[in-house]
Amino acid sequence: MKFRFYPKESKLYDFLRFPRLLFYKEEYEKDEYKESLTGQNYREVSMSNYLDFAQRAEDRLKPFALEIEKFYFKPLLLNSNNFIDLITRTETIFGYSNEKEFLYSLLDLKDHEINNSIVTSLILICEENEPYIEEIKDKAKEISSNKEKIISFIKDLPIDSALKWNLFMMIEDPLDYTKKYVELMLEIIPIFNEFYNSIEREVCDYGNHLEDYLNKNGSNAVSELTDYILDPKIIEQEEVSILISVVFSYAISISLRGKDNYIGWGLKVEDAIRQLKEINENKINERVQIFKNLGDKTRYEVLKLISSGETSTKVIAEALGVSSATISYHINNFLTSKVVKMDKIDNKYVYVVDYELLNRTIEEFKEDLKFPE
Repeated sequence: MKFRFYPKESKLYDFLRFPRLLFYKEEYEKDEYKESLTGQNYREVSMSNYLDFAQRAEDRLKPFALEIEKFYFKPLLLNSNNFIDLITRTETIFGYSNEKEFLYSLLDLKDHEINNSIVTSLILICEENEPYIEEIKDKAKEISSNKEKIISFIKDLPIDSALKWNLFMMIEDPLDYTKKYVELMLEIIPIFNEFYNSIEREVCDYGNHLEDYLNKNGSNAVSELTDYILDPKIIEQEEVSILISVVFSYAISISLRGKDNYIGWGLKVEDAIRQLKEINENKINERVQIFKNLGDKTRYEVLKLISSGETSTKVIAEALGVSSATISYHINNFLTSKVVKMDKIDNKYVYVVDYELLNRTIEEFKEDLKFPE
C-alpha cells in the first residue's frame, strides 16, 4: 500500500467545506458534534487555536449567511446531503490547479449530469456499505431519467421534510442552482485565502511528513496514529490519497464509495489523539467511560441491536424510534470507549461489539471491588 499526499486537492477539499464554519459555533456546543469527529471525545483536548480560527471564519462568513444556508445544511458533520458533497461523489476534485478552475468545471455540467450526481450520491448514502458499482450507476441513471421519478425517489427517502425540500430545490433547475453556488463560492475565495494562505505551509509540511511516515512504517501506522480507530484493512487501494484538512482539523473522513477514494486527515488529529492517549492512560478512567456509556437506556438498546448483527444506523433508528443522528451519536460514544469497533465482513464495513474488551473490563471491575471467589 502506497500513500500519497495531494496539496492542491487538500486546499480545494477545505475550500468546499469552508462555508460550513458559518455554523461552527452553534454546532460545537452540541454533544453530538464534540463526539462525532473521529469517534473520539475531544472535550479535554486543547483546541483554543482552532476555535479562534473557526470563530474568525464564522465572523467573516456572516455577510453571506443567507446564501450559504441555501447550499450548506445543518448539522455539520452528521449531514452528507449538502449540494457540493452530493456532486463530488461522482465528480472528481483531483487534477485541478486551483479553486476557480474547479468551480468553472461545474458550470460545464449538463442538467441531467447534475441530477444524476445527486441521485447517485443519495443512493450511496441510503444503501449503506454498497460500493460505487455499475448496478448503482444504472439505478441512478434510471431514476434521474425524468424529473417525476426523481421527485418520487426523494419523497420516499428516510429523511426529514426540510432536507427533502432542499433536494427538490436542487433538482428543480439544476443549472441555475449550480450557477448560483459557483457565484457564491467565487465571492468566498478571497476570504478563504485570507485564512488558508497563512497556514498552507504547515499543511504541506505535515502532509509530506505524514506521507513519508506512513510509507516507511506501513499501513499499520494508520491504526497507530489514530489510536486504532482506523483499521488498515478497511482501505484496500494500492495507492491511498491523503488530503490534509484545516477546516476540520480534528476530523478524519474516509471516502471509499465515490469517484474519488481518499482519507481526509485533520491537521490536528495526531496531536489530539496524542493528548487523548495521555489523558486516558489511567485504566480506571477507561473502565469508568465504558460503564458510563452502558448507563444510558437507548444506548444500551443500540448495543443490543449491534450485538444481534444489526449495523445499519437507519434500521437501528427506526427500531428505537429516534433519529439517525442520535444513533450516530451513541455509536460514536461506543467507538470512543472502544466498546464497539469497525470490522469488515463479507466485503461490508460493519460495527461489532468488542467482547474481548468487555470481558477484560468485567474482570478488572471484579478485581477493583474484590469480588469473592
